[in-house]
Order: sequence, then C-alpha cells, then structure tokens
Amino acid sequence: MSANTSWKTMTRFFVSLCVLTLSLSHAQTGEQVWGYKVKPGDRLIDISKAYQKSPDEWKKLQQKNAVPDPKLLAPGKQINIPVADLRQGNPVAEAVLVHGDVQRLDKAGQLVGKLSSGEALKMGDTVQTGSRSTLTIRFADDSRMLITEKSKITLSSLVNYGKTGMADTKVQVHEGGTDSQVSPQKGPVARYEINTPAINLTVRGTGFRVQVDEASGATRTEVVEGLVAGNTDGSQAMIANGFGIIAEPGKPLGKPSQLLGAPVLNAATHLVERMPVRFEWQALSGAQRYRLQLLASVQGNDAIIFDEVLQTTKVQWDDLPDGDFVLRVRGVDAVGLEGANAVIGFKLKARPEPPVLNFPQNGHDSASEKIFFRWESALDANEYVFQLAEDADFKRVLAFVPQISNKTRGILLALPSGQYFWRVASVSTAGNVGPYGDAFTFLQQSALTQGN
Repeated sequence: MSANTSWKTMTRFFVSLCVLTLSLSHAQTGEQVWGYKVKPGDRLIDISKAYQKSPDEWKKLQQKNAVPDPKLLAPGKQINIPVADLRQGNPVAEAVLVHGDVQRLDKAGQLVGKLSSGEALKMGDTVQTGSRSTLTIRFADDSRMLITEKSKITLSSLVNYGKTGMADTKVQVHEGGTDSQVSPQKGPVARYEINTPAINLTVRGTGFRVQVDEASGATRTEVVEGLVAGNTDGSQAMIANGFGIIAEPGKPLGKPSQLLGAPVLNAATHLVERMPVRFEWQALSGAQRYRLQLLASVQGNDAIIFDEVLQTTKVQWDDLPDGDFVLRVRGVDAVGLEGANAVIGFKLKARPEPPVLNFPQNGHDSASEKIFFRWESALDANEYVFQLAEDADFKRVLAFVPQISNKTRGILLALPSGQYFWRVASVSTAGNVGPYGDAFTFLQQSALTQGN
C-alpha cells in the first residue's frame, strides 16, 4: 500500500468515526448523552449518585431509559445519562514534573511566580518555560503534554466529567513546542485540542508534536501515532501517523508530507561506564540536520535536559552525572519537519572513576617472584577493589581483594610464571563501587626461566 493510499484510508476512517459518534450522541432527540454499562448489583440511585450533579435525578433516568425497577438492573444494559446532567470534576491539571525555570504568568503576561512539581494548574493559567527547562502536565483523562524549552502556553479549557473519564481539554500554544500523548477520547464530549496562531488541532487519542514560531506564528505539526485533524478558517487537513504539515497564519493548509524515518544508532549500548559519553548514528537520506534530545528520569518522569539541532551524526557529553537516561535522535528535512525518533535508554555508571594504574606497566615483563601492584589516588575514592585474572575478559579471576585503603593504594602478591591481567575500581565513602578501569597485562617469568 502506498503512503498516499494509506493516508486516504486513514482519512476516510477518521471521518466515518466522527460521523458515527455524532449520530449516536444526537440520536432521536439531539441531546448528547453518555452511556453507562450496568454492572452486577448496580441500582439506578447508585449510578445517579456517582455520575449526576443531583442524585435525585435517578427518577428522570428511570423514565428516559424505560427502567421498570430501579433496583433490578440487567447487567450489560446501557443507561444513557444526559451530558448536561453529568457531575463535573475540578477544572485543574497537574504539573507532574517541573524541570528548570518554569513560570506562571498573569493575564497581562507578567511573571507571578515559579511553578513547582506537583502543583495544580487551573483553567486560564499561562505558563512559560525558560532555557533548558521543561514542564510535563497531566490532564484529567491522563493525557500528558511535555512543554519544551522557551515555550508559552495557556490552558484554555480544563472541563472534566468526573468518573466518566471524559475531559474537554484545550491548550493555546503561543510559542515554542509541545509533545502530546493523548489518551483515547471516549464519549460524546471528550476532546483534546491544541490551538496556535496558524492552526487548530483536534485528536481522539494519539501522539504528536507541535512547534510554533514566536515571530511569525507558523506552526509545525508532526504525528508519530494515530491521526490528527487540522483546520483553519478556510481549509482542513487530516494528518496521519508518519506525516506532518507546516501551517502559516492566514494561509490555507497544504497537503501533509511524509516524515523521515528513524536514524540508525551505531553500536548503541545500554550501560555506559566511562566518560565522555559518545553516541553516533548513520546519516539519514533526506535529513538536513538532526534533532537530539537527552531525557533524564526525574521523580519517575522523563525531563529533557539537552535539546539541540546538530549538523553532525554524533554527540559527546563530557560531564553527565550518573543516572538513567533516554536518547532520542530524529532527522530534520529540507522544510523543517522532524521525523521518527531513534530511541535508546542507557544507564551511566562511571563514578567514582577508577584510578590510574602505575605498576606493573601494560606489557611489562617481570622476573621478580613478588610484585607490588600500585596505582594513583582517584577522585572521590575512599577504598579500592583489585582483580587479577588469567584472561582479558576476567572470566578466570585468580585474586579479588576488596577494601584496600586509599592510603595504601597497592597490594603485594607472589606469582608463578605466566601472563596476567589486572585492574582496579574505586569505592566511595558511601560504599558505591565504580566501574573498573582499563586492564593492564604483564608477563611474569621466574629468574631461572629468564636466565635460559
């Protein structure tokens, strides 16, 4: 199936879904209703208490749904409740994770205070992220939005309908970028909408990115999962998975373009034990540049701590802290649309750093029966762990000596003839054992063997 055929098929499916939802919600009377499926033991009054503004409305429910006995409901039966009668929850969202400098703004656009993780955001709130700062918001239906650095958004609508799971969420993106993961929108009034100066975007469960240019208001939309409906005053477009579009204020929407595929990471590893941290990827056909994002796990959520556009196909960090990270790389095409992510999670465990080995030197030949192994003092090391093996992979370990004092920084061993490999790791004051350094090898010969 061609990309064009796939796009047309997805468009017809989405339009049919919208028409079906509309017809069901306006059946017969045109009144929007939400359907509750009866569970064993349910009574009409219990359903009314759980979902309606007034629990006394159960009699109206009985009449509307032609229920003979409100205490004897057939499991699986659908009870239709008018949307206008549904109980609403608090119109708030949660700032799940604040990373860096994130500020609240008043209606005049003036800063009123910093936002902290766990705080509630109200309908009408405007927030702004600073350089290298991000905000993750969780909405009532568990949809999430990651607001990237140097962005400003307003929470235009945060209506939610209590236990139904339905929410009507509208976000105005003034400038900067967002990355949305939208929960499936079930129900007649469930909606997730993003508005920008150039386009209005509506979805019913998907993943997509939005980037708004501060000066022109031009908006870049990239769909990485599901389907997004875009519209302006005079035009509409359906943006399918793997497609993107650039909208300009006052201009009709063009046809969505297919996004670049994901780059291929070279020899990616999930455990990094040495600094600096290096990653490379293969050049991607059609990519003019590459968007690279490094996410760190903070309080159980991912925060973008590095976000750059590069001309090269490699990156290096010289001073990352130990921890769990996610690397995302995607190509940027000639018009600026960003493609699919290449993603790898990795753990950095490089500290405390291993010491520099002194003696015996790598490749050394020794005729002494006893060898005193020595190394330099390492930063943040309180103790050391020593290993001696017969092989370079340290599968045949001959000696393992822990708890060597930082003051000693050495160990004396009597060894028979043979080839050996040795290495040392540092141990912090807290007992954290770092990675081993590069191993040295040496050849031990007895005095008799050497004389011959």
